[in-house]
Amino acid sequence: MKLPLPLSYMVTIIVAGGVGIYMLLVLTNTIAYDTVFQWMTIYTLEIFTVAVFAVMGGVLLGMFIATRSLSSQGFTPFEVSMLKMHDDIHNLQREVAALQQLLERDDRDSKPPE
Repeated sequence: MKLPLPLSYMVTIIVAGGVGIYMLLVLTNTIAYDTVFQWMTIYTLEIFTVAVFAVMGGVLLGMFIATRSLSSQGFTPFEVSMLKMHDDIHNLQREVAALQQLLERDDRDSKPPE
């Protein structure tokens, strides 16, 4: 049986929904909290919820940016300049390597025989 969504995604949504329902019940005083332990539980669940939604938002934002950049079928002027800079760096590295080989060859040729 093939699941419509990845299992990890479904588990994350179920856990986040459960945490949200628990927090809602606590905030409406349906579930009473009297001890420090329960306060720490609520605080931990709040941090967990924020972290889950931050990760989910980052994934969705990344998917949006990737889809937008792939659908445009072209590079922005900034991306073009970055690609040119990348090529310039590789050309400079090749030139430096060639100069270094020339200098090493000159050093070997200029050494007096022992």
